[in-house]
Amino acid sequence: MIPEALQRSDASMVEQHNKIINAAARSILAPEGLFRIGASRTWIDDNGYFVILVEYQPFTISKGSTLNVAVSFLWESSEGLNTTFAFNYGSRVGKVGYVPYTGDDADFSAKMEWFAQIALQKVREYRRFRDLDYAKAQLEAQLETLVAQSGYWNHYDLAMLCFLKRDYQEGLHYFNLFLRKLSECNHRHTPAIDWEVDLYNHCIQVLLPQLESENTAYKMVRDMITRRRTYFSERPSTKKLGIVFD
Repeated sequence: MIPEALQRSDASMVEQHNKIINAAARSILAPEGLFRIGASRTWIDDNGYFVILVEYQPFTISKGSTLNVAVSFLWESSEGLNTTFAFNYGSRVGKVGYVPYTGDDADFSAKMEWFAQIALQKVREYRRFRDLDYAKAQLEAQLETLVAQSGYWNHYDLAMLCFLKRDYQEGLHYFNLFLRKLSECNHRHTPAIDWEVDLYNHCIQVLLPQLESENTAYKMVRDMITRRRTYFSERPSTKKLGIVFD
């Protein structure tokens, strides 16, 4: 049994190292317009149809942090994912690695400020996704580097981006590839995964009828983004996101 005094000491260290992380992010990321999700270790940069996530990822086995920075698109994907954010493009910032907290506040603070500076560089890089041509080129380049069995979400994201960009025929191309890959996944899994079956049926029954024209496809994606922004704007931890987007 862990002595009560040691338990208090451990809890105090956890609270302290979280305070250091938040202070570093607040001093460097907040002036750039990012906001913190509640009391979490994740910060958001709002860019209209997508957000950029900066996550100081904890480890369960020790106190410390790694750094993740990624684009999270705000069109809908599946019921279970629509109430959270996903890492759709980007993730672990490999060059920073894992930094443990050993009780040396000054050392950990300096390293967390370094994390925040690195994160800010990535945020400025990913803000270029506001340019839909640039975003499309990046997603297509990423798709070319993936193996054939990499899954289907990359094709889905490209389809939604193309519809938002009014590249209608290319959007249909990527959407059909997405449906084919999703269907293949359903056939490979025995028994089929329920949520993937539900997703496929939703796409066939709900999304596909909205793709009859460039305008209806564009409106579909805009409506998706509005619904998700509405959802997040009604939560205290993400209400700064707001409903309106450009």
